[in-house]
Amino acid sequence: MFAGRGQWRGPDGRVVREAARIVLIVTEPTPEAVAALRAIQDAYRSRFAQGAVGLVLQRSCALF
Repeated sequence: MFAGRGQWRGPDGRVVREAARIVLIVTEPTPEAVAALRAIQDAYRSRFAQGAVGLVLQRSCALF
């Protein structure tokens, strides 16, 4: 998990800024994995009353 900063424009037009957490998950891009990530995204949005919770899906190659 990484610390970050988030911002968005609220309904009243003001820019709102707050601390953010960035979670990096590396997994196979299967339909089941994507569905599980979307479920986590939805649960977080509901539990913490968030207007938006980002999810970035990107293919990559890593060698160790």
